[in-house]
Amino acid sequence: MSQTTFTTTFNGKGLRHGAVSELSAFLKIKPGEADELRAALVRLHERLRHAPWEYIRQIGVHDMRHVIYEDDTRLLWATEFDTDFDPYIDDALSLIGVDSFADWLQHTVGWDDVDHSSSAAIKRYVQSAQVTATCYYQAIPDMTLGQIAKAQQVLTAFQKVLDTPGAAEALQNPVFTPLLEEAAD
Repeated sequence: MSQTTFTTTFNGKGLRHGAVSELSAFLKIKPGEADELRAALVRLHERLRHAPWEYIRQIGVHDMRHVIYEDDTRLLWATEFDTDFDPYIDDALSLIGVDSFADWLQHTVGWDDVDHSSSAAIKRYVQSAQVTATCYYQAIPDMTLGQIAKAQQVLTAFQKVLDTPGAAEALQNPVFTPLLEEAAD
């Protein structure tokens, strides 16, 4: 089995492993607003879960999590995505909506001073809380979210072919040998 070596490079303040970048931001929560922040984060994640696939693919978001810690005084925003920082934030603000981000960011210290209509100002605010990861590993670094989804579709289609009567006979053709060898792993 061959081993591929992937390098980790910087993406703004975050790291990039192959095609995937990470963002780690640590924000302070306004005193007494942790419960409102939790509710706003639930709304954001529900919006992401119900967003059209095309939006999620364009944003390239693989993973997003928010963690409230230190007795409801701090927030970790950790996310992984296909692009560099600027297009990721621009696409997320455009497709998911500035209001969706303002809904939860308004509960963090410093947000009141941000021009909410300016993508550049929002990016500066996020980067002011962003910390470069010490290390970053992505299990499938050479595939974008769209490529992973396409691979799943091809696998499902291939399984349908295998389940079709007469497939075994048709797959005896030598042209299918590499595909069958790969599927056997």
